[in-house]
Amino acid sequence: MDVQIQPDPKFARIDTLFILLAEKDRPLDRIPLPDDLRGEIRGAIERSGFEGRMDEGITILATRGPKKIALIGLGKESQLTVRVAKAAAHGIGKISRRNRSTSIAVAFPYTLPDNDPLTTTRLFTDFLIHADYRYEAHLTVRDLEPALDIKCVYIPPSSVSSKDAKRIATEATAIAEGVRTVRDLGNGPGNEVTPTRLAERAVEVARQTGLTCKVFDKKQIEKMKMGGLLAVNRGSAQEPRFVILEHAPRKAKRTVCIVGKGITFDSGGISIKPSERMEEMKFDMCGAAAVIGTMQTVGRLELPVHVIGIFAATENLPSGTAYKPGDIVKTMSGKTVEIVNTDAEGRMILSDALHYASTLRPDHIIDFATLTGACVVALGNEASGLFSNDSDLARKLIESGEKVGERLWRMPEWEEYKEQIRSEWADVKNSGGRWAGAVTAAVFLGEFVDCPSWAHIDIAGTAWTESETARERRGATGIGVRLMVRFLESLA
Repeated sequence: MDVQIQPDPKFARIDTLFILLAEKDRPLDRIPLPDDLRGEIRGAIERSGFEGRMDEGITILATRGPKKIALIGLGKESQLTVRVAKAAAHGIGKISRRNRSTSIAVAFPYTLPDNDPLTTTRLFTDFLIHADYRYEAHLTVRDLEPALDIKCVYIPPSSVSSKDAKRIATEATAIAEGVRTVRDLGNGPGNEVTPTRLAERAVEVARQTGLTCKVFDKKQIEKMKMGGLLAVNRGSAQEPRFVILEHAPRKAKRTVCIVGKGITFDSGGISIKPSERMEEMKFDMCGAAAVIGTMQTVGRLELPVHVIGIFAATENLPSGTAYKPGDIVKTMSGKTVEIVNTDAEGRMILSDALHYASTLRPDHIIDFATLTGACVVALGNEASGLFSNDSDLARKLIESGEKVGERLWRMPEWEEYKEQIRSEWADVKNSGGRWAGAVTAAVFLGEFVDCPSWAHIDIAGTAWTESETARERRGATGIGVRLMVRFLESLA
């Protein structure tokens, strides 16, 4: 959706004006509207008995200004959250498509929790841009819901100046484009989004945003002795890639490494997964996609933080050359790993990526990975699992996530869990078994991190949705970009 922020749109050109209202709240005076239109909206509320309950909505024909006025309920203002606002934006997209409204205006006269009017405007603009998102790259026949080019005017609170609105629109568009990159890569099929294609997309992003980008092919990866990445890659005909994106402003005082898991398709390898829903394993590269989308946004916004994005990419497939349970693999760090489950492959490629990131001596390392089904069992699809050796970093990430609607829940990483990954034949083994699977995976990763401020974010339950939700369509969610941008801004 093409979104412009304008305090005084030309309502005569608007198909539908959307007014979002909390329950029993009538903040129309906070919306910059012509007096006659404001009066008509008040009359519509009184005649219809509209109260603003959650999911309540009415649409009326307007006698002046826009053709239609749609009132959308948000529930009680005390319970208004970022996620409620995101659901409202998604609902606006659905209504607009259903009604074939190609020109809309939206008024959201509230400040979201932990945000001010400016950040609220930026965040809601970002949500509106994605309100009509569809991945249609391979559709050759239109279904019953054909694509619609929707133009949207967002009417900001009266406290937002025209100068602020212009800046916010630019920032929101940059963030939304980064999120779209993650969603498009995640939704792309595994035969198209290969390790090579992920690396190519990183190069494209670097050229567009002024980042530097280094791509290492298989021969270079072999010279770097990245045994974890090479072991997982052995079953695939597709070569692996190791990619580094860098944003290095001159006056930056902090360095942050963002690391991503890029398994472009995960069959489980020799420890093969059940065939049911295996097609979803194309999403196993969403950690790497989050790195690309975040770095794209960091470059666009020119954030004053030194940010290095790193990801390792490969497929995990069974074949006569695939790595096997019982194998012992020597990683880039020199530590050896006993393979007890080839489906615990993400941590193998991250062992090399995290070790490499540690050698750069950053202030913080943050990794994103669709790492464990155990995290989905623990937290479902409502939050990502957070593991960290730095409570201050964990707190800042949780706060940043709450501000943008990407929840994190901190999980333990106690020393006692190391017993589950102790091996008789190698330094560690790559799976601690069924119990506390998300925790033992994080503890495994910690064996390869040499940084006093590290966080691992398990996005297995949040990187994609199996079906459409109140907040977004089925498929990749774009998780990570909004969270990291808000966190990096807090460091600037």
